[in-house]
Amino acid sequence: MVRTSHIARDTDGTASARRTVPGLELPPPTGPHAVGVRTTHLVDDGRADPFRPGRSRELMAQFWYPARAEAGAAPGRYVSDTMSPLVVDGWEEEPGCSGLPRDTAAGVLVHGIADAPPAPEARGCPLILLSPGHGRYRADLTALGEDLASRGFLVAALVHPADAIAVEFPDGRIVPYREPDGLADGDTGDLSGRYLDVRAADLGFARARLTAPGFWWHALLDPSRAGVAGHSLGGAAAAEAMRLDPGFTAGVNLDGTPYGDVLRTGLERPFLLCQFTPDDPEFPEETQARGRLWDVLRGPRHHLLVDGGGHGSATDLDALAGPLGYREFTDAEEYAFALGSLPGGRGTEITRTCVAGFFEERLLDAPGFLEALPPEVTVVG
Repeated sequence: MVRTSHIARDTDGTASARRTVPGLELPPPTGPHAVGVRTTHLVDDGRADPFRPGRSRELMAQFWYPARAEAGAAPGRYVSDTMSPLVVDGWEEEPGCSGLPRDTAAGVLVHGIADAPPAPEARGCPLILLSPGHGRYRADLTALGEDLASRGFLVAALVHPADAIAVEFPDGRIVPYREPDGLADGDTGDLSGRYLDVRAADLGFARARLTAPGFWWHALLDPSRAGVAGHSLGGAAAAEAMRLDPGFTAGVNLDGTPYGDVLRTGLERPFLLCQFTPDDPEFPEETQARGRLWDVLRGPRHHLLVDGGGHGSATDLDALAGPLGYREFTDAEEYAFALGSLPGGRGTEITRTCVAGFFEERLLDAPGFLEALPPEVTVVG
């Protein structure tokens, strides 16, 4: 079962003139470093794309990293002009978000400096890969990615062609969303399983490629320390990627229902389950899947529950929903699933604190993660 809300969808981080939309700004990063942003096209020549016969698997990745701030440097963009209408289409599926200008998403203000030179003091940084939810887009976790980079991590957010709203490649190609072959119209019962193996392989390929000599940030990197985190289906993919790739040191699942062989084999390395939506008796299989994963996590493990959270609280929608008008709509059940009862922006703060604290403890040897949790967070296990 895949539960989705129609949270914003997206991506691109290149620099150019951009519009400003009042209130559509992500919260600034909290760490000591300025943040740079770049995008890169990655091609896995050794793997065919199961959704596009005859082509190698291609990915787009957005990078945030500790940077040297320079006067007058241009910030990056949340999404490109080409992607903006597609993102707005996703936003307008939400009650209360109708009538948005088509360039609204392109005007979201971010804090990463486009193509900024890396900070001279940034050496031995761990790598963290981010995977967004099903039907989402790479920029959906920008607030988290920027914050992790400001704290001394090298961060790469992937977009997974076929299960993202669309992927824009440098040559102008747009690869749209498509469901796997063999599904009846409206059938979502096995979407997660069909996409999960591909996502896990994407993450493993990206980790190997981004830690290899010759990649532009290799001098900054400690290739022996790599984390992986994802939201929703991306969280399930994070656990499965760790099962397949011992190069991942630690992982985080942000409100994703676990799937895959990891429920059978388990993990020996540190893993964090960060649950934003409470157990729902109408979906007992989700609760059971979390329990199955928890039981086979044999390394250091944590299970956190965010009081008042919603499924989208870990995404950028948490900060953008108010200005978009999303917090004004009246469908209480849908709203509770999407954003819960937390004040606007609080989900972003909680996500940053939990994810950064966990990775700082596990990848930077900085203890005290559990002692610094926000008051809305309960340690379940």
